[in-house]
Amino acid sequence: MKLNRNKIVAVIALLSVLTFSACKKMRYVTMDALQPAQIAFPAHVKKLLIVNRTKFEKNRAVNIIEGVLTGEMPGEDKANVQELMTVMQQTLAQSPRFEIVLATEVLGGNSVTASFPSSLEWSKIEELCNQYQADAVLAIEVYDSDFIVTNGKRLVDKKVDNNGSSKTIKVDEYYAEGVANVKVGFKVYNPKGRSIIDQQLFSRSNTWQGVGSTATDAALNLIGKVQATKQVTKTAGISYAHKIAAMPIKIKRAFYAKGRAAEIATGKRQADVNDWQGAIETWEAGVANASNKDAGKLCYNIAVAYEVLGDLPKAKEWVSKAYVDYGNKKARSYASTLDRRVQSDQRVNEQLK
Repeated sequence: MKLNRNKIVAVIALLSVLTFSACKKMRYVTMDALQPAQIAFPAHVKKLLIVNRTKFEKNRAVNIIEGVLTGEMPGEDKANVQELMTVMQQTLAQSPRFEIVLATEVLGGNSVTASFPSSLEWSKIEELCNQYQADAVLAIEVYDSDFIVTNGKRLVDKKVDNNGSSKTIKVDEYYAEGVANVKVGFKVYNPKGRSIIDQQLFSRSNTWQGVGSTATDAALNLIGKVQATKQVTKTAGISYAHKIAAMPIKIKRAFYAKGRAAEIATGKRQADVNDWQGAIETWEAGVANASNKDAGKLCYNIAVAYEVLGDLPKAKEWVSKAYVDYGNKKARSYASTLDRRVQSDQRVNEQLK
């Protein structure tokens, strides 16, 4: 039994060394790109006005006693909608697609049933666009939030000291679980042609838990309702912003750092100091005299370098050479990745025209 255990430890150690060595053979570079929007806007829409249309209208409240609805949202929800508009403006500012402006007025329309109200009159949309010099209106027409808390008790393992040694015992643990739910309705009006570009009801939720030795401790360790609904509201706003505008993302690529050909390591060092053009020249010079295996690595690295420099056709040319001429297996999947990148960039260019 002891021998088997030693063998297992030795195998694990060997695997760890091999994994570490494999990682050392590759280098990683991160580059910026734009992710295309899921919802395409007409090219003329450059300035987008965000309007709060979540004011309750008493005449739309069915079976609600007069006076319960005052035409105003609860203070917490009002603050959350304002936070929603702000985070959308901040998020969309990261994209070159739109100029964003926030309307100061609050329009009526929010429903107690969390359903979309009738669309705004086009005359009102045109009035708002003229007032703010905007090309389209993004209206927040539904907002509803809640925070549900449940609590309980369960047995958990706990290590305790037992005369200098430790033992595990079962103890009671109290917990409080909070679930925040938010519904947000977005509608985008295009006054040119009087069309609705998009209408979506977003539902977002998140769960938090607080624990303690007593029920009171568990409740105190749970996130508060205000903070919870605010966080989920911001998530909804950020998610929708990413749907309607091309947004910056980070792309990570791996390239070879080691090989028998000295040019692989030399070019790697040039890449380390951001001299990608120099790295390309070094790697390209090494291809002719390298083994097939190292030539494939060199071609692969050149492809990555061209992608870093933004020359995707050249990247495609060299990754094809790495796979077709030298049989580099990684190059095949990288070629597919580049194809998707090209298609993505084409969509972004169309959206930014």
